[in-house]
Amino acid sequence: MGKFKINKRITRLLLAATVAFTTLAAPTFNAQLSASAIDYDAEIAELEAKAEKLAKENEKREKEIDGLSGDIADNEYAMSLINDQIAGYNEEIDNLGDQITTMQIRIAEKEAEIENVELKIEDKEEEIELKRDTISELEQQNALNLEKFAQLVRALYMNDATDTAPILNGSDDWYDFLVYVDVVQNISQQNLDFMNELLDDIHHQEDLIQGLNNDIAQLNADKSALQDKKLILEQEASVLFDKKDEVQKISDERYEKLNEYAEYNESLEWQIKSLRSDTDEYEEQIEEINDEIESLVRRKQAELSGGYDYSSDGFRWPLDKKYQLITTYFGYDAWRGGSHYGIDVGNRGIGGSNIYAAQSGTVITAYNDSGWHGGYGNYVIIDHGGGLSTLYAHCYATTVKVGQEVKKGEVIGYVGTTGWSTGNHLHFETRVNGVAKNPFNYSYEYI
Repeated sequence: MGKFKINKRITRLLLAATVAFTTLAAPTFNAQLSASAIDYDAEIAELEAKAEKLAKENEKREKEIDGLSGDIADNEYAMSLINDQIAGYNEEIDNLGDQITTMQIRIAEKEAEIENVELKIEDKEEEIELKRDTISELEQQNALNLEKFAQLVRALYMNDATDTAPILNGSDDWYDFLVYVDVVQNISQQNLDFMNELLDDIHHQEDLIQGLNNDIAQLNADKSALQDKKLILEQEASVLFDKKDEVQKISDERYEKLNEYAEYNESLEWQIKSLRSDTDEYEEQIEEINDEIESLVRRKQAELSGGYDYSSDGFRWPLDKKYQLITTYFGYDAWRGGSHYGIDVGNRGIGGSNIYAAQSGTVITAYNDSGWHGGYGNYVIIDHGGGLSTLYAHCYATTVKVGQEVKKGEVIGYVGTTGWSTGNHLHFETRVNGVAKNPFNYSYEYI
């Protein structure tokens, strides 16, 4: 019957109760109905209205649940995108960490090179100190030898005052004095060679010191270059650190957003849980109402049951022969997620076509106000006696009234799409003692 969800307890019990008017007897129906002290139809209609109101409230809840479920699905999709982003950020953070580690290793290498250069400088400076100590010792020896030489000269002067006069007259330039062969011609060649060796040693040590100073200058230049390279590496590492911190901050922000979505989804799930709880509560109320309806129906059935006999000459197909396209069969229907208690016939162009009584009997239910009526809309139920009844739903209009006797093949209404329906079609049911049976359990005449 279209999109009507028969599996819902809301409508199943209601419809089972409604079609339970199956033992009404045509000859005594109107008389007994008027004689009844209880207006069963009015009470059933009132209960049905309450059930329908509760059902509509639950329908609203279901739509709200669908909306909330959609929000959860959207949030979960957004969360999956954020997780992908976080994975990308974490990968970038790892790459930056590797680059920083490499940079720190290079900085450590430069520091080691600088330390090595500083050690070399220290060694050179220590060597210079040793050379200077050596020079000091040589100068002391030279001064001592000069003193000895002066004493020798005085001795020569004692022997030959004429030749040594310049010295005695106060000349201090002993090195110039040495060049004057005529002055030192009487000095021992051995002493002169010794003094020259001392001077050569002094000059050699000074040359070594100069070389060491040059080495130190070069080492300082190398050290400065290494420090410059180290500084560049430290600056590059600082940039990497800043970049890593920036990416980490973005990743942390995405984590916060992820947590917000998770908390929001938890809130939505609690709302859904609350709505489902209310829905279950309303369904229980509807079930109680349907139990009351069923009780009233059975009481009415007991009061109005008559002697109408079931005819065994077969059914007439409830539509014209050209309309035989079954869009939904009897039984479990996956689309509805539950059972379908009849068959749906829905050929193209079927709207407005005649609906015929499948068998003779008495009309026990007839709605023609285009109301909801449990999803059936305008519908007719005919009691054929022997506990057998047929139901014709979603009518555009009905042409019979409750208590009316109809013959097999008589027009009782027109195909429509009232109630819960997605298009023009006839929903046709057969029930025995209120229990739905497959309509194809019966044979049909196609006229």
